[in-house]
Amino acid sequence: MKIIFALDNYLKYYSIDDAVRELRRRGHEIVIVLGQDKESHIPDDALQKAATDLPDLKIEPLTRRRILPKIVRFIRELLNYAYVLDREEERRWDAKNWGRFFHPSVWKVVSSAFGKKSLKNPIFRKTLRLIEKMIPVAPEIRQHVKTLQPDVLVALPLISGDSRESEYVQAAGALGIPTVFSMFSWDNISAKGTFHSRPDRHIVWNRPLAEELSRLHNIPSERIHITGAPRFHRLIGNTNGFILPREEFCRNAGFEPAQKYILYVGSTYLLDSNVQKSLSEDALILNIADALTHNPQTRDVRILVRPHPVNTRIIPALKDAARPNVTVFPSPGELPDTDEKRRMFYNSIYHSLAVVGVNTTAFLEASALDRPCITIISKEYGETQQLVHFHHLEEGGFLEKANHAEDVARIAANVLAGADRLAPQRREFVRNFIEPLEPGRSAVEVYADLVEQFGSKR
Repeated sequence: MKIIFALDNYLKYYSIDDAVRELRRRGHEIVIVLGQDKESHIPDDALQKAATDLPDLKIEPLTRRRILPKIVRFIRELLNYAYVLDREEERRWDAKNWGRFFHPSVWKVVSSAFGKKSLKNPIFRKTLRLIEKMIPVAPEIRQHVKTLQPDVLVALPLISGDSRESEYVQAAGALGIPTVFSMFSWDNISAKGTFHSRPDRHIVWNRPLAEELSRLHNIPSERIHITGAPRFHRLIGNTNGFILPREEFCRNAGFEPAQKYILYVGSTYLLDSNVQKSLSEDALILNIADALTHNPQTRDVRILVRPHPVNTRIIPALKDAARPNVTVFPSPGELPDTDEKRRMFYNSIYHSLAVVGVNTTAFLEASALDRPCITIISKEYGETQQLVHFHHLEEGGFLEKANHAEDVARIAANVLAGADRLAPQRREFVRNFIEPLEPGRSAVEVYADLVEQFGSKR
């Protein structure tokens, strides 16, 4: 069987790496078609590692539409913004900041009272959808898909801004090739845009996300399939040799194995009370470090900081502050996109007392590795936790909530003393949100089964 994975850019590849390897192990031919716009601060290590390990893996650039690309994108971004305005109260930050997808002069009109009223008008929106449906399949993309002759095409993330991979779904559909939406991350269904093509099948992690996909995007439930979270399958049950001895990990991180630590996982960005992006977490981290020192029960507890690779500007500030109980590791920040980098990330979680952050996907990994999770609730960062996907964590009931740095130290002291009061809720969340539905089978195996099933129906 020949399978195409169409991605908007190389940064998404790591999320399907295990599935690609499993499908290749089963003997299928895999072609990765992706946008190759380089993000200068994040290397494409996962893709390069896959190309080395799987010499038969084909990687091709995503073909761009040549006819009226700007007009097509403009119409789609109008529809994306209209979708955001459907839930304007829930998506306040997006409603105010969707201008990053428009030219400033256009955004001024679109975000005006008149512009919003027009986009909320059902007749106007139906007209936009009708215009979108009238846009013909790009012939150059159709030819690319036709030349590859796949049995099935899988696309992701599909509902982000400038969703170029949706063109491949349209082209494949026109050629009678089965198409599949593959969920990239837990926030994509509720916190991005709308669909601009309709895949035949949709793969999601769990029932809550399946319900969300059906409710928010009008996808029939019979077209939605649940796998568990393939990205995190190594964290469920047997960790497959990923966990190192504590002594080895601590030496790699740069401190003594006897020292206890909490792990602070950095965010891509935080939102302040004025709904602006803020990239500064260093003050928050230093306050936590001081609170640990001043609490008699945690004065010997370190804070290990793992910066997000797109928010590394906190590193110089932390190093300049030179707190003796703060360690930054890995010091440049990195995406856990290869086995070696995932190993370091998972070990930093596994050997910690607890994982601390504001609104971070790392709470998923931490819960899978059964570590307490502490979220910072504050006026400065409150809107970060009002982003629409955060409710999945809150409703899970497993987050310890700290209003300030001293609360973090207090919770850490309780954990140090053996009190892990939300462990039952955390384990229930993992069962419902991350684990596969089929006992004894990994999410990756279930995912590969589905792709094979869809491809066999051509």
